[in-house]
Amino acid sequence: MTRQRAKIAWGSGVLAGVLAIATGGMAMGPVKGPVRMSNLNVSNVVKDVGGFDVVDVRGVRVGEVISVDADKRGHARWINVALDQGGEVKLASFRGWLDAGERRIALQLPEDIVLRRLETEALNSPSAGT
Repeated sequence: MTRQRAKIAWGSGVLAGVLAIATGGMAMGPVKGPVRMSNLNVSNVVKDVGGFDVVDVRGVRVGEVISVDADKRGHARWINVALDQGGEVKLASFRGWLDAGERRIALQLPEDIVLRRLETEALNSPSAGT
C-alpha cells in the first residue's frame, strides 16, 4: 500500500468513527417536541397518556385521551378519545402526534372529520339497531 493510500484509509476510518459517535449520541438523547404516534412504543414514552388533551389540525381542543390501545409489543395502534361534544371515538395512532411535555396529542384531522368518525362508529355499533 502506498503512503498516499494509507493516509486516505486512515482519514476515512477516523471520519467514520467520528460520525458514528455523533449520530449515536443524537439517537440516545431525549425526545424534544412532538413525536408521531404511529408504531410508537407508548410504554417507553409516558406511563399513562389518559387525560392528555386532544387537539385537531387547527389546534382546537376536541377531547381528552381515555387510553391508547397497543399491540403485544407495546406499539400504539388506536387512540381512544372522549369528545368534548359527547361520545367516544377510536382513532388510528398514525393520525396523532404525541407531545408529552405539553401533555397533548395533536391530530392530523379537522374537528368535523373526528365528529363524522363518531357518527360512523355509532351507526356500525351492534346496539345501533336496538
